[in-house]
Amino acid sequence: MKTFKKIMIILFVLIAAYMGLMFYAFHPQEGKKYFFSEGYRGWVCITYEKKGSPALKIEGDALLLKIPKNGILETSSRLTIVENPNKYHVPTYSEYYYYSDKGNKEAKKMAMGGGRTTHKKGSKEFTSYFWISTKEKIESDSEKYVKGRDVFKDPVCGEWEE
Repeated sequence: MKTFKKIMIILFVLIAAYMGLMFYAFHPQEGKKYFFSEGYRGWVCITYEKKGSPALKIEGDALLLKIPKNGILETSSRLTIVENPNKYHVPTYSEYYYYSDKGNKEAKKMAMGGGRTTHKKGSKEFTSYFWISTKEKIESDSEKYVKGRDVFKDPVCGEWEE
């Protein structure tokens, strides 16, 4: 009987730990809201912790990242909102929007491509590179602008030209 009780306690602890982990993973405490010009397709290059650059705005628990048409955003902000730089905070959520003269709207047709991150030696500064397209054009854009190219060299940031 004692063995059964120990097994049940261990099982209960494992289930509770699993549920806590799943809650944390699917209910992150902070996130990012990306804003791209309407129909943007191309490389996005975001440099974080760049001295002398403006800080990102914060709305609630989300960093706001408005990507200009040239695809380059430089900010003095950290990647996360967490105030303690020694606290590692993951996961986060991301939301994507298009902006235009008519306002903002959810980027439902947007599709994410690949990317990478580089770190500047001797500083906290790092740059995140990724490309986006639309759901309709992601495969053709991948073939035309990404496949067969050395994407580990600095990509040309900004919208692709047709």
